[in-house]
Amino acid sequence: MPPARRTTQSKVITQDGTPVSLFSLRARKREAVAEPFVFDVDGEFFTMKPPASTDWQVVADLNGGNQDLRKFLAELLGEDYPRFCKVPDISAEDVNALIEACTEHYQGLSRGE
Repeated sequence: MPPARRTTQSKVITQDGTPVSLFSLRARKREAVAEPFVFDVDGEFFTMKPPASTDWQVVADLNGGNQDLRKFLAELLGEDYPRFCKVPDISAEDVNALIEACTEHYQGLSRGE
């Protein structure tokens, strides 16, 4: 009978016995530095963080409708969210365009620049 096949690959270990990491989830967040995405509506200025950096559970909930979109915007806008909610006549199309522009702004920066 042949030996059992390993289902997970073994780690690469250095001479001093520590594993080699090819990607650090926490360091990734510290690597990318960009100008903040600042936008204005009727003379008021707001700042959004990168959509890709939002809590994955908030993003996963987006299929749930308006309540979840509010959570997503709250996550993106942070402390600016309550002021943004008071701005009249913001359409779903406006919000989509805003998120798209924000995403494009932050994606223009590659990691480590």
